[in-house]
Amino acid sequence: MTDIYNSITHASLAEMLPVGMLANGGVIALAMSAVANRKHGMSAWEAFHYERISDAEFEITGGVVAVVGGIKKWPGPHDTLTITESEILEELNQLAVDDKQTLALNSTVSTMTVAAAKIGPATTQYLQVVFALPEDEIGRQRILKAFHLHADFFGAKVQTCALLD
Repeated sequence: MTDIYNSITHASLAEMLPVGMLANGGVIALAMSAVANRKHGMSAWEAFHYERISDAEFEITGGVVAVVGGIKKWPGPHDTLTITESEILEELNQLAVDDKQTLALNSTVSTMTVAAAKIGPATTQYLQVVFALPEDEIGRQRILKAFHLHADFFGAKVQTCALLD
């Protein structure tokens, strides 16, 4: 299993700060955003901030996003909505299932990429990066949270994650 799968299946919302930004906030923030975005129901609307308002609820703030110079901004009015811990945990479970499916597809994608390279360039290009993680736990966790599955870096989305020995 990948480290991302392990962090999803053993995630604890108790680790979340009482207030925070959702961008680059790791797997739990990704789940919170997904629930809020789906619940709001407007395609251009995106969640960007959370606040714990009770033991089982979070208030999520979001708005219509604009990309300015490659950076997301929320210039217009902001809306709030409430999501529950159970909705977040349900989303985390779905992310764990999706991660397992991604792992199963990786070997197929690799085979297809090699085959595509033989007949011409693929429409999607992939960049493989290997980091030497810092020795300190805090630094290591910051890197792992930043590069969670589906993290977005200027339009490029993280497709797979794995810790190497």
